[in-house]
Amino acid sequence: MKLTTKIGLASLATFVAIAMPLMTIAGWYPNREIRKWDGPNTPGFDHVTFNSFYNTPGYGNETEFFDSAQSANPTYTDVQNVQPGQEIYLRTYVHNGAGPNLNGANFDGPGVARNTTVKIQLPGAVGTAMNAVSQISASNAQPGSVFDTTEFKSANGTPFHLSYVAGSAHAVTRQNANLPLSDNIVTSGALIGESQADGNIPGCFEFAEYVIVKVKVEAVPLTITKTVAHPSQAFVKSVEAKPGDRLYYKIDFNNTANVVQHNLALTDKLPAQVQLIPGTIKLYNAENPNGMALPDNTLFTAGGQSVGDYAAKINGYVLMQVTVKPDATGTFTNSACVRSNEETFPICDTAKVVTPTPPTPPVPPIPPTPTPTPTPGTPSLPATGMESGLAAALGMTGLAGFTRAYRKSKKGLVTTKVNKSR
Repeated sequence: MKLTTKIGLASLATFVAIAMPLMTIAGWYPNREIRKWDGPNTPGFDHVTFNSFYNTPGYGNETEFFDSAQSANPTYTDVQNVQPGQEIYLRTYVHNGAGPNLNGANFDGPGVARNTTVKIQLPGAVGTAMNAVSQISASNAQPGSVFDTTEFKSANGTPFHLSYVAGSAHAVTRQNANLPLSDNIVTSGALIGESQADGNIPGCFEFAEYVIVKVKVEAVPLTITKTVAHPSQAFVKSVEAKPGDRLYYKIDFNNTANVVQHNLALTDKLPAQVQLIPGTIKLYNAENPNGMALPDNTLFTAGGQSVGDYAAKINGYVLMQVTVKPDATGTFTNSACVRSNEETFPICDTAKVVTPTPPTPPVPPIPPTPTPTPTPGTPSLPATGMESGLAAALGMTGLAGFTRAYRKSKKGLVTTKVNKSR
């Protein structure tokens, strides 16, 4: 039974696009019809399909069919905290959910999965967190393949990688507790089966099986540190620089293993916002304490720049100079990687340059709105007599209240004016 819950990758598509890279997501795929097991009378599917029941008494949620356990502590979980030197078992649960009535009298019916394979994809990189993927496939299954992942995290933050233990792949079936499987299980996939690895898996819980492989957690024998600095200043992981500035990039590398690492190769990816100063790339090591000039272009190719063989605990570094381009803005990252004949997984590190945010230009003042010039109109009567007195005593609001009386007694108003004129 799984100890943690994972959900279908397809249902996470929107979340993944917003929150994190897809490679960091653990889950099963693809979405398909999933049925609840309600007891022995629960009907099977009318076709071959793998790991499509939940609430099963022997396993639980079959969609979560891939997990792992430490060899010293065989408790299977979805996430393992690991450290170099450990051996880890990876386990794939396989159940053909077709109804047993479709198996046929001689297992020749349409419910028997044909050409069934399991493929384990190990992470092909070095890091402190990574996923492995298990894929179950059959030529007559619907869907043709199902997938699930299991996760590994560094217990102490030390980078690691996983390597397959040759000869460890086997199946645990009803008839055979240790059915050997091909080492192709970690490349193209390996056939599995009930009594032999013939690719035939009948439908029903009694034919469910486990496929197990072993991997080693290995320390990374090489380290790399990428830093950046202004002239005559200390090298750091991040600096602030403005267009036109000259900067130094430094790549420190070290063989931390107890054996020689042969043909170390460095690769570097300059950001578009900087320009290499020609002739400034130099290699410094025990044989070249004053620096040896390197070509201007080899370091930036896919194959990288070879810097030689390095005995145990021996290091070196590369320096180069760049200028920040006139149109550079924002934050830009430079990455460098190292690998060797013995350590083919590239180990990488980065350094950042931050350009200052330009000041916000002042907002121009808004000119005042000019007062409109009154439009000439019909001259009004002089404000005398009763209108003038009422306006003074009551204001315009009071005058409005007397408008009706004014209109009805216009003749009287004229008479009043005449009388006053006398």
